[in-house]
Amino acid sequence: MASKDMEAAISFQNRMFETARQGFLSVSISVGSATGLFDAMATIGEAATPQEIADKAGLKERYVREWLGAMVTGHIIEITPDDKYYLPKHHYGPLCHRQGNGRVAALCEGIPMMCEVYQQIIQCFKKDGPNGIHYSDYTMNGPWQDKMLQKKLSNKPPTFITENKTLVDLLNTSAVVCDIGCGSGAITCLLAKDFPKSQFYGMDLDNEVLTKAISRADSMELQNTKFCLQDVCTIPKDLDVKFDLVFCINVIHDVARPDKALNTIHTMLKDDGVFLMVDIDLHSKHADNIDLPMAPVLYTTSLFRCMTTSLAMDGWGLGAAWGIEQAKVLLDEAGFNCTDTYPYATSNIVFVCHKK
Repeated sequence: MASKDMEAAISFQNRMFETARQGFLSVSISVGSATGLFDAMATIGEAATPQEIADKAGLKERYVREWLGAMVTGHIIEITPDDKYYLPKHHYGPLCHRQGNGRVAALCEGIPMMCEVYQQIIQCFKKDGPNGIHYSDYTMNGPWQDKMLQKKLSNKPPTFITENKTLVDLLNTSAVVCDIGCGSGAITCLLAKDFPKSQFYGMDLDNEVLTKAISRADSMELQNTKFCLQDVCTIPKDLDVKFDLVFCINVIHDVARPDKALNTIHTMLKDDGVFLMVDIDLHSKHADNIDLPMAPVLYTTSLFRCMTTSLAMDGWGLGAAWGIEQAKVLLDEAGFNCTDTYPYATSNIVFVCHKK
């Protein structure tokens, strides 16, 4: 093998090893996030023994001590000469949920969430395997998505709506709004609270999360919300209202038939209404995403969740990375003019649409 080829092979091997090493470390970071260990260490605020850390977190010392080994050798936590451990204050931000935003730690929890269906995904790859994995097979995804959403919102309505003056003016009147794929109702309820003159509908095909949404609205004493069990791929038969604003976040690429979903939304919308489709900010071709740092995360998440659940419903299986280009084509075919696009949060793009 030529020297340049040998150097390239060694370099690639080292990169693969480092990727695997960081993957193992990420799993241990997810443990620190889920168990509250990072928060416990931040609360202590100084070097402490494994037993002291375990006591503060309400956990077993032996497990905490082994976890500390991964954290120290991974350069996440520091150790003193007398074998005490502390979390540097400049590490609080990405890791702690009370004394930081905890976004990176919460993201790491997505790894074990996906691995819940690891063996099933392997079977789906096989030619004689199942088409996909059903929503009911996931038990960890819902709570993880709720946690990530809360990190993004910080208990405030989404900025892709609140920073749009036209929409704010609309919501301050008596608008009728629909949140497609509302989940546990976090966004629906935050908007309903801030814009009491408008009426907010939340739709989802998961009855369990809708129960949580109703409970959320009741706990906030909201009088302007209504939640409906509804598949967006079919036009609601008993819905006698047209909407001024319809929005959905990372929904269209998940459904079995995106074309039918967009046609349904077109029918639900008033002639002068606005449709905001928030989706993944990637391109439709793999080659166009090579330089995007979050692309491997998004493709992997799609493989383990978005694409396979759509295929399980005999759907298209678009996947999260269906891309801006394909999205615009489907919007056009559904009768929408996409009048604007702008970025939202990390890795999302907002399509502002009106009826043709």
